[in-house]
Amino acid sequence: MPEPTSVADPDQLTEAAELYHAIGRLLRLLRNSGDLGALSPGAASALASLARQGPLRLGDLAGIERVSAPTMSRIVTGLEKGGYLTRDADPEDGRAQLLTATAAAHDLVTGLTSARIQRFAGAMEHLAPGQREAVMSGLNTLIEALDR
Repeated sequence: MPEPTSVADPDQLTEAAELYHAIGRLLRLLRNSGDLGALSPGAASALASLARQGPLRLGDLAGIERVSAPTMSRIVTGLEKGGYLTRDADPEDGRAQLLTATAAAHDLVTGLTSARIQRFAGAMEHLAPGQREAVMSGLNTLIEALDR
């Protein structure tokens, strides 16, 4: 995990706090688009990753979602009980298991993505092309800086 960078300028801190809270609000609004049912946002995210990327080992899914293996194990147990994934022996290593999204999971993820993307696309229509490009560029730059 990268070490936090110290910022001495109070105006920069205020601006960063405002943007941080705006992004949090944006994420909450997007998460409320589509029916999560009984799934937590973390479980829905893990399920979407599994449905998009195909069969994965638990550790690989935990890495993609950036959570610990024990946390992912709890999420996977709940998803399995809900009928959203299956565990099968890994053909390359019989001691390991591969997690596979079920048809019900794919249906749920497709429905969530569809509603969320449609709402987001509708909001993006209110931006001029240059504004959309600026948002995308700025977000990608922030993601890269945070990922270092």
